[in-house]
Amino acid sequence: MASDSEQFVSMNSAELRAHFRAARRALSEAQQRESAQQLAAHFWRSAAFHHAESIAFYLAADGELSVEFLLEAALEAGKRCFLPVAKIDDCSMRFVRYEGDASSLIVNAWGIPEPDPTADTIAATDLDLVLVPLVACDKHGNRLGRGKGFYDRAFDFVRASSAPANPPLLVGIAHECQICPTPLPHESWDVPLAAIATPTRLLVSATESD
Repeated sequence: MASDSEQFVSMNSAELRAHFRAARRALSEAQQRESAQQLAAHFWRSAAFHHAESIAFYLAADGELSVEFLLEAALEAGKRCFLPVAKIDDCSMRFVRYEGDASSLIVNAWGIPEPDPTADTIAATDLDLVLVPLVACDKHGNRLGRGKGFYDRAFDFVRASSAPANPPLLVGIAHECQICPTPLPHESWDVPLAAIATPTRLLVSATESD
């Protein structure tokens, strides 16, 4: 009988997405809320969050770990908060200022609320911290997203030799059940995560710590 690790090694990207999506969807509403509160309680105290002035958040969907409590705390602290606005035709993404007015959000084609696209934007290079949603990740900072490449395109400059001296810190937000015990398949154009934040811990990727 194959071990859990052997099971994941034999899966392709589509199978991995299906497995980890099912795992996060299986969490109850109460579990999701508790996890979001736990995440906020410990990540708020991290140096990464404390020192960041311009932060990109996201609005959770499809069982993603919510960062709503972190967003509320950041707004109260006077931090500049941004949400992604996706452009479907070319899978590009920009970050638009959000100041807490939920009534101003517009639901996109995937059913995810986005801020008014006419609001102030920020260049991805000028963000201090980016909270990145994911389907799955591993301890090496590899991330499995929805498969459209929005974040990889937006932060491709991080991999370039001409990358800024202080690039945005990309932190994947994950339930423990979304961390794959074996390395995930990845391509040369994939942008790795610097760290992963779960409801109870902050893991620096093995790539960053090498």
